[in-house]
Amino acid sequence: MADGDARALVRRMVEHSERLPASLRSDILARGPEAVVPLVEVLLDEAGHAPIHAAELLTQLKAPEAIAPMVRRLMRTEPGEVLYDTLLYALEEFGPAVVPSALEALAQARTADERFGLLSALSHCGVKDERIYVALLAQLQEDSVAAAMNLSTYGDARAIEPLTRALAAHEVDEEAEDLFANQTIIELQHAIEQLGGTLDAAQRDKAARARGSRHRLSALFQNVLDTLPPPPAQRLPRPGRNEPCWCGSGVKYKKCHLGEDPR
Repeated sequence: MADGDARALVRRMVEHSERLPASLRSDILARGPEAVVPLVEVLLDEAGHAPIHAAELLTQLKAPEAIAPMVRRLMRTEPGEVLYDTLLYALEEFGPAVVPSALEALAQARTADERFGLLSALSHCGVKDERIYVALLAQLQEDSVAAAMNLSTYGDARAIEPLTRALAAHEVDEEAEDLFANQTIIELQHAIEQLGGTLDAAQRDKAARARGSRHRLSALFQNVLDTLPPPPAQRLPRPGRNEPCWCGSGVKYKKCHLGEDPR
């Protein structure tokens, strides 16, 4: 099949919205390397659902030349968008091959949002690199929740000490009327324990109080809900990977039910 035919086939994705026909997906994957360049073009230049499909197909094709374009598109995409999550999943699938492009982009990143996705991808890549570790420690000053999750995933026990200092610096907001109040303390506790650290009595008490304020509000809301008629059955939207899990555990979705829920 000529390159022009592969490009025309890929361009047909733009005609479709959320669901890509299985036959079209199979036909594109069957083109193998011929489909990579046109898929990258769609990934970088199109809006809507087409870039999402392109990212998924490039991942299935295991095309390493797609890594740098994926990183560039990630930098242009807002956290919380479906494309953003799709790109993070894709980059994680490429593993260690992501490191050069992600580190190069990280050196040029100017905002917390730009660094957020890159550091998530780097923490999941399976590579121990001092540049990654130093960048994750810097994120601890900028976004403690994201840094706690990333350091836990990265898996370097040296992070226990800075995570413990961060835990000591955060106070419990016992008056917060928010089901996800004190998220920072909960994520820091989780990261410390995941890395093999232990909390002393005062730290355990702080973590318990952080969860207690949330549980009280959750119980209050549940009492109100119990008085209401049941709503019609509907499918709830899947949370973003870095949003609190739908189950109310207090842990981010990717650390909780992500692996159990259907994609």
